[in-house]
Amino acid sequence: MEERRKVPRYLADVSAELSNPLGDSGSKVVVEVLSVQGGCVRGASLPESGHKCRLSLDWQGSQIQADAEVAWKSSRGLAGLRFLALDPKSNENLRELLATLRMQPIPPLKPEED
Repeated sequence: MEERRKVPRYLADVSAELSNPLGDSGSKVVVEVLSVQGGCVRGASLPESGHKCRLSLDWQGSQIQADAEVAWKSSRGLAGLRFLALDPKSNENLRELLATLRMQPIPPLKPEED
């Protein structure tokens, strides 16, 4: 069975803004889970799956901005983001932020069916 996770995920609970990458006004979201490749956000107005967006958050006086694509969206106000591009400083700040967070536990594997 192939492992779904390629990188560790971290429990974040960080306020952020999700906007159109062309600079249109954004909406407030909470980043619940974060990794170097993306994250899970919760919010009232989330883009549909497949849409491009920009995630922006402040951390210790520095800004982290990531161009992303919505990988999935649930009816419960959650969306999964796949990061497409981060500038070098945002990437460095993201890694520093992740180093301060608690790793998300990996759920147990379901038993294989015979």
